[in-house]
Amino acid sequence: MKRNMNPFKGPKPLEYPEYFRPGMGTELVAPFLRSMVQILRPNRILEVGAGYTTPFLLEGLVNNERVLDDGNLNDKYFMDYKYDPKLVVIDDMSLGDLSEKPGMQVILDSQYVNFVAGIFQGQSKNLLESYGRFDFVWFDCGGINEYKSFLEEYWEICSGYLFFHFTYSNGKPNANLQAILSGITNEPFMIDLVEPHKNRQGSITVVKKQTP
Repeated sequence: MKRNMNPFKGPKPLEYPEYFRPGMGTELVAPFLRSMVQILRPNRILEVGAGYTTPFLLEGLVNNERVLDDGNLNDKYFMDYKYDPKLVVIDDMSLGDLSEKPGMQVILDSQYVNFVAGIFQGQSKNLLESYGRFDFVWFDCGGINEYKSFLEEYWEICSGYLFFHFTYSNGKPNANLQAILSGITNEPFMIDLVEPHKNRQGSITVVKKQTP
């Protein structure tokens, strides 16, 4: 007897449940970031603060190995094309050793992942020398002081899109957003995405740097 498997009768289970951490507010952000990776096809991703979003960012890079040719591809894009992206993850392991977290060792072993242990402050010079500029950044670390120090140190080595978490509280801009507004230059494009059903950890601010 053939079973009727209707995927629209109810919500799907949470993806990657072994990586999920309650209270971090990334259950919807994570698949959004995966989609952005697949749309924007970045070469260098910087994630500050490992967690539930990490497998989604990596999955986006893996999925980008496959390019569907539906007759809508730009031939010029693929001239001399070599797919060799990197996901650079910085984490101070304040919540525990990443290699001991369920499922995380598989991520750390990926050819696309490089892990930097420690705080992000003071790392930008070495990162620039090792990877060049980052065209995709996911920043989810600390509060206003961390947001300020990140922008002061890293803004110049970012070249594309920056995604910042937790920029609204109770539906209104908070200090993290003010730190972003104070730390960016050249009037980049910005958009705030706010989850109306959350008091905190329910917003993203997307910044697109202007190209020279």
